[in-house]
Amino acid sequence: MKTYKGIFLFIGFVAAIAIFIACPASALMISFTGSNGLSGTADFTFSGATLNILLTNTSTGVPFGFSNSDQLLTSIAFDLPGLMTITGGSVLVGTGSTTINFDTGTYPAGSNISGEWGYGNSGTTGFGSLVNFVSANQSGTTAFPGANLDGPAVLDGPQGGLTNGIVALGGLGAVQNSVYISLNLSGSLTDLSFLSNGAVIEFGSDAAFVRRVPEPGILILLGIGMTAVGIASRRMRKI
Repeated sequence: MKTYKGIFLFIGFVAAIAIFIACPASALMISFTGSNGLSGTADFTFSGATLNILLTNTSTGVPFGFSNSDQLLTSIAFDLPGLMTITGGSVLVGTGSTTINFDTGTYPAGSNISGEWGYGNSGTTGFGSLVNFVSANQSGTTAFPGANLDGPAVLDGPQGGLTNGIVALGGLGAVQNSVYISLNLSGSLTDLSFLSNGAVIEFGSDAAFVRRVPEPGILILLGIGMTAVGIASRRMRKI
């Protein structure tokens, strides 16, 4: 069971409503913003039983007292529909990003760093009711297949997380500043409406977990978008 060091991470669910309404079955961005400079984005897309997430650390500062490891974005959690679970996947260094200070060297965009990340489907890891997650931390996590790039062990804490260069890493291995996560699911998705339950990102190892469900107005707009697409689909079938 994870413990909390303090509430320093604040997330905001800022969805690209226009994009979601225009293409509700394929793409959605969530922005996470904290009052102390911590922030990140998660771009979700999917195809059948594959969920893709471009996860980026966009922080401009850190709360007072945060260490070099606390600045690293290490996890994202959400709640897949029904009993669907994550069954595997991979993690690559994002476009325009690079790795820093890994024991085995540095790696450019597109490099496979799956061995430094893992996944889970348990609600007992500090994310509240959001049971599906991807993390560079070990608790409740099954590691993706891949080499250990930063000793002493795979998933040995925040190493492998995402930095934005706010605090000196002090020898920690990290990615600056995005990773592309591809997840294999136990079933096929038809849309991304499950994200209306919210999402959580974590900085550091057990730094903080805060979840905020989308505002009612956003939920209404999402519903309008899904309804509009349903009506358009029915009209096309009649033609």
